[in-house]
Amino acid sequence: MARIQWTDAYTLGIKTIDDQHKHFLDALNQLLDAQEASGQACVADNLVARLKDYADGHFHVEEGFMQAFGYPGYEAHLMEHEHFRDTVRHFDEACSNGGGDSAAILDYLQNWMVQHLTGVDRQLGRYLEQHLR
Repeated sequence: MARIQWTDAYTLGIKTIDDQHKHFLDALNQLLDAQEASGQACVADNLVARLKDYADGHFHVEEGFMQAFGYPGYEAHLMEHEHFRDTVRHFDEACSNGGGDSAAILDYLQNWMVQHLTGVDRQLGRYLEQHLR
């Protein structure tokens, strides 16, 4: 699997969120590297925990922005975050139980991240940009 490289297409223009997204991609890329090196991303237990913790912290920030500024797409965006959390939990559980299909899970996470950044996060960024002026 190819690493996700940060591009301007992912930039929302909100430094706090953009910086968090860059760190988030770094954690995901480290899992991809572990998968490529060993055939099993589960060997990188601390990276799975880091991804899980980071997602929780980052989503909390995004959700706080959405609530503070009355973002109309809050519920749908929250559902995407919950689905991601569930998938990372599933990945963590699969690793704890001896494996699972880490390549398939990482493929999902990678696709989710790109779609999320260029979809609902882009919409959120536009909304916040109008309200933060």
